[in-house]
Amino acid sequence: MVLPKPRKNQLEIKLEQLRDQLFPGSANEWDRNVHDGYSTVPRTIGLMLTLLEELADKGKHVSRVYSELWFRTTDCKLIEVDEDESDLAHASGLSARRWKERIDILEKLGFIKIAPNGAKKYGYIFLPNPNDVTIALRKKGQVSNQWWGAYAKRCSKIGYKLPT
Repeated sequence: MVLPKPRKNQLEIKLEQLRDQLFPGSANEWDRNVHDGYSTVPRTIGLMLTLLEELADKGKHVSRVYSELWFRTTDCKLIEVDEDESDLAHASGLSARRWKERIDILEKLGFIKIAPNGAKKYGYIFLPNPNDVTIALRKKGQVSNQWWGAYAKRCSKIGYKLPT
């Protein structure tokens, strides 16, 4: 399915011009609005993964699970787990049991929501806006000043307005 291309901002136009100068012929390598197999990922995802590692118990490494969920979702942010549970675990580098442990941690932190599908506890996984989740965690005092400073700087660079 081909979707209409969204309007480009000035920064994107400048970056495309620079890309075309530095890497001639690369203009149509891939575009998530034209090609299947790509998804929308928050531009703050790298910092989100760092925060998850800070918040989870030592050795729990939830960031690979969270990444894999983002890589599998569509723009509606709902993942139907079905028979994919073992595939999701494997892609995250974990056994199914350990994957479920990490899913429970992500849910407890608020980065995902889980709904059953019949007898399956992990039938559906929803990815709420991670920026909203981090703001809520900050209000609860769970986010370090060091991380928040880096996050606020990144938000400023990408044009995401944080509430005051």
